[in-house]
Parts: sequence; C-alpha cells; structure tokens
Amino acid sequence: MKQHIGPLTNSEQYQYSIDVTKPCGDIDTILAWAKEQLVGQWRWQLVQVSSTAQPGRYIFYFDSEADYLAFVMKFL
Repeated sequence: MKQHIGPLTNSEQYQYSIDVTKPCGDIDTILAWAKEQLVGQWRWQLVQVSSTAQPGRYIFYFDSEADYLAFVMKFL
C-alpha cells in the first residue's frame, strides 16, 4: 500500500489536488477510507482546524487520476 500522509515539502508535486471543507470529526473517516482505498501516492494538508462552530478545511493531493476521481466521487 502506498500511502503518504504528512506535510508537503517544496520538492513534492502532485498532478491532482482538491480543497475539502468538512465538519468537525469527518476527517478521520476520510483518512481511514483513503488509507484503505487509494493505491497511488497521496498527501493531505490541514489548512484550517475544525471545531464545533466551524468546519475544517483540508487539501488532498494525488498522483493518480483514478485515486483523485474515486475521492471526488466518494466525498463531494
């Protein structure tokens, strides 16, 4: 399983990215799904921390078009 979770470095580039806004607690479900289902390299970045008053904002990055499309179909 190829999974990469953590901060991006300046030298890393991914072909596909998507900005996601989700309520507090939803990121755990998304990450669990991604760890199990995605086959290419991917990362995510925390842009804004979620709270009970406001959703969190995250950016997901993918090398594979298939992984990107699977993610979009599942979570958007």
